[in-house]
Amino acid sequence: MDIYKEWKNGRLPIINGIVYENGLIEWINIDYDSNYRRIINRGSNLSINDLISKSELHFSAISTCYQAENKTKGVTLYCGGGSYGSEGYVVLESNVESKLIWIAFFEESNPFEKIEFINDKIIVYNNLREKWSFDLKNPTNLSIT
Repeated sequence: MDIYKEWKNGRLPIINGIVYENGLIEWINIDYDSNYRRIINRGSNLSINDLISKSELHFSAISTCYQAENKTKGVTLYCGGGSYGSEGYVVLESNVESKLIWIAFFEESNPFEKIEFINDKIIVYNNLREKWSFDLKNPTNLSIT
C-alpha cells in the first residue's frame, strides 16, 4: 500500500494515532468523554498491511484547511478534516525528498485549522480552539491543552 499516493489522492487511513511512511502505525488512545481531551494510553505497533490482511483498513476523504512550510527543517505540514465532521489530520512531508514522513489522524479531534512551528514542536489548533502539540521527530510525544 502506497500511503503517499493515497495522501496525494485526497484520502487518509482512519487510524487514531500516527502512521509513518513505511506503514508502521502507533496508536494513540484519547479520552473524549470528559470536558477536556487527554491521552489515556499509547497502543501497540501495527502496520497498514496487518489491517489490510484483516479487511480493517478504511479511508476518509480529506480536505486541507492550512499548510505551512519550515524551510529550516525542510518540511511542509498540512492539516485539515476528514469525511466526518469530527475527524482531523496532520501530515508532515519532506521537501527534500518529496515524501511522506508521518500522518496523525484522529476520528474525534475535529478538523485542525492552524499550524505553528516552535523549535522542534508542531502546534496545531482545531476548530474547538484546542492546542495539540506534536514533537517533530517523535509525534507520539503529544500533548493536548
